[in-house]
Amino acid sequence: MTGFRVLDSGGQHMLVAFGWLLLFGTRSGSVSRCVDQACSPPIGNLASGRVLLTWPNCSINDNINQSLCPNAPETPHSYQEDTHPSSLMTDDPFLHPDTWWASGGGHKEQDEIRLDMETKFCLSHVVLVFRSPRPAAMVIERSADFGITWEALRVFAHNCRVEFDLDDDLNRPGSLCTSRYSSPQPCSGGEVILRTLDPSSAKTFDPYSPEGLVRLTITNLRIRLLKAQTCPASLNLTNPTTTSESPPSAPYAIYTLLAKGTCLCHGHAEYCLPYKSNKDKTQDSDMVFGKCLCVHHTEGDHCERCGPLYNDRPWRPANGSSGEPNPCQKCECHGHADSCHFSLRAWISSGGISGGVCNDCQHNTEGRRCQRCRHGYHRHPSKPLRSPHVCTRCWCDPRGSLPPPSGEVGPWCDPKSSQCRCKSGVKGMSCSHCLPGYWGFGEDGCKPCACPHSCDPTTGHCLNSYPNNHVLNVPIGGKIPDADHIFTAEEIPWSKKLAVSALHYTGKCRCKEKSLRSVSDLCKTKHDYVIKASVLSAHDKGSHAEVRVKVRKVLRSGQVALHLGTVSMYPLSWTSRGCTCPVLNPGMKYLLGGPQEPGTGRLLVTMQSLVVPWTPRLSLLLSGGLRNGCL
Repeated sequence: MTGFRVLDSGGQHMLVAFGWLLLFGTRSGSVSRCVDQACSPPIGNLASGRVLLTWPNCSINDNINQSLCPNAPETPHSYQEDTHPSSLMTDDPFLHPDTWWASGGGHKEQDEIRLDMETKFCLSHVVLVFRSPRPAAMVIERSADFGITWEALRVFAHNCRVEFDLDDDLNRPGSLCTSRYSSPQPCSGGEVILRTLDPSSAKTFDPYSPEGLVRLTITNLRIRLLKAQTCPASLNLTNPTTTSESPPSAPYAIYTLLAKGTCLCHGHAEYCLPYKSNKDKTQDSDMVFGKCLCVHHTEGDHCERCGPLYNDRPWRPANGSSGEPNPCQKCECHGHADSCHFSLRAWISSGGISGGVCNDCQHNTEGRRCQRCRHGYHRHPSKPLRSPHVCTRCWCDPRGSLPPPSGEVGPWCDPKSSQCRCKSGVKGMSCSHCLPGYWGFGEDGCKPCACPHSCDPTTGHCLNSYPNNHVLNVPIGGKIPDADHIFTAEEIPWSKKLAVSALHYTGKCRCKEKSLRSVSDLCKTKHDYVIKASVLSAHDKGSHAEVRVKVRKVLRSGQVALHLGTVSMYPLSWTSRGCTCPVLNPGMKYLLGGPQEPGTGRLLVTMQSLVVPWTPRLSLLLSGGLRNGCL
């Protein structure tokens, strides 16, 4: 008998670790065996509580992997089922020692016992206790795909070479066939044992590894009784009762069938539940159930995937050799999502630390971890990130704020600071009023005051003019108003020929602003001074301009040491249109850098000076410059 697909010897050894791991599955007190370690449900008889089907063979078949009755429907026989049904093979041998199953009888020698299970299990070992003499040839097979394909686990024969053309493992260890359990003696009570793994190699294999589970998994068990044998006549004379109670036409009789195993849980469960409890209300108390009660943040019938919010790492089975539980890791969604999914791209980009991406962020949040407010919302300053009220709706005055970016609707503000994007001359977190020196808040923003000092923000009428003080508080940069009418000819101390006074030139002004894009741009500057300052006021002195600033941080000093406090700065670059560049607006903060006047140490502002409005990003650039030692 040849032509079958078999497990190699290494595969047979692979199956033992599972059996050994189950030996440690005894309960100890109320502490779960799954805490911080791999675990498995208790082992039991997979045949208990399930129907054992038996088929008589219609002809001798030389291929043990083919159907026993290829030309007839496979229907279970009922011969003598009334007195010796197949269910008697799975009753308690201690409570019912004298019950057995008897085969179909007739002149045919072949028969089949089949156990079909509702889901996947793990098989540890099989034990058969015969009332009749053990078969001269038999095969134990398993299927892992619900009977579509079959695989021989072990072949038993009185003569392996004659029956299957295989070596006997007594002579050649590792062979699929063995004569160890095929002797006709004893005539009754003889055992056939199939061990799926070699106990001596149990510690070297991980039963939950993909390789181990390929060999352990079972959905169907088939025992093919291929050749019967009788008890020797001499033994029948000395033991006349050994077969007298068996029907004379039944070549096989079996007291007990044990198919030891447990539900398949990948090391992530301690107990199992009925696979479909709602369909069967009378399950045997000794039945090995098939639906895992998962731990380690896993889920599924076999704990084969991570829970909805525990996909920050790839799912892995527990390690049966080392005991590592390999639990699923929770995604950090800050309480704003009920599930997440694993992203290989995120996993790789994080260096194999985190790969979870939150699904359907709630509470107006967004981002891979629901860590920022979505468009149109900003972070509430007093709420923790996990609060359901952490994101607050932006409110921007539609008259003073710019419209949202293309393709987006609703108001937009900075998601961290809540600052709306204001129109020209408008200020405020919600862009609700004019900047100092501007008036006429409306749909077009605010217009600059045409006054020496300031104007009414509603009417634009000039306020606080200075008839006896020839000082104009105006932004340095941009249009400087015509102030000739303020001064008399006698009061003008300079010549009209000197093109240095902005007071004598009017018109539209344009200044090119410099940008600071990186730390290297900052480090390349060769200014005598670099400070962070707030512009308090800007004055046109006629022959020169003077800007009063409050120094808030000194980053670099020249020949004269600078200190925190109020100082004067002197712009020198007057244009022919009555303007100064760069722009310095009162009320704003800047990063300023430029030369110091030789001898006096006065801070000068030229076209080459550094004048950059202060932003949080600029603060980061400065931190980088300080670390690099270039400031």
